[in-house]
Amino acid sequence: MAGEPSAVAVLVLGLLDERPRHPYDVFTTLVERGDARLVRVNPGAVYHAVQRLERDGLVEAVGTERCGNRPERTTYSVTPAGRATLGRAVTAYLADHRPAYADFPVGLAHAPGLPADEVAAALTTRRDREAARLADLRDRLDEALALGLPRRFVLDGERELALLEREVAWLDEVLRDLADGTLTWGGPPPDDFLAARERRQARVDAHPG
Repeated sequence: MAGEPSAVAVLVLGLLDERPRHPYDVFTTLVERGDARLVRVNPGAVYHAVQRLERDGLVEAVGTERCGNRPERTTYSVTPAGRATLGRAVTAYLADHRPAYADFPVGLAHAPGLPADEVAAALTTRRDREAARLADLRDRLDEALALGLPRRFVLDGERELALLEREVAWLDEVLRDLADGTLTWGGPPPDDFLAARERRQARVDAHPG
């Protein structure tokens, strides 16, 4: 696989490193574990990832299995090269410093150009959806831990839970401030701000470096 493996490829490698699986088993396991929330994944994406990984020598076919009257399915396992690639990729992901670009901050940056009621309606939609995700994720984590899964296996979910808790709380705060007028809305930036910005820029231009 040229360059860095994709996030889907890393997830596939991780599951095949646990034990040999056929691609559909990989997909269903991703869904069962909730890992499908990490990337946009479907059976086709998993099959494509397995094909590329096999082409690049990172996984290999190790057998076939049959379930009932269904066609035989090829099972795959990670090769030594695949295991090394997985280790490098996971280490790089953990230390990754590249910024993640998302649409929501762009919306926030340009929200002042919309009427307050439209902004409140859109943020309410987001808040309700994220609150539902938060409740579902919390239930999933509680269930997994109650069944005896060690915490080290759910650190990704634990981090997402913390981020969702903070985002829902922040959205509640913004919506409350919009409703009671604490967060003022409408009009261009105030003249005092524009004047202060011009004075600061003039000082920078007068003393470059």
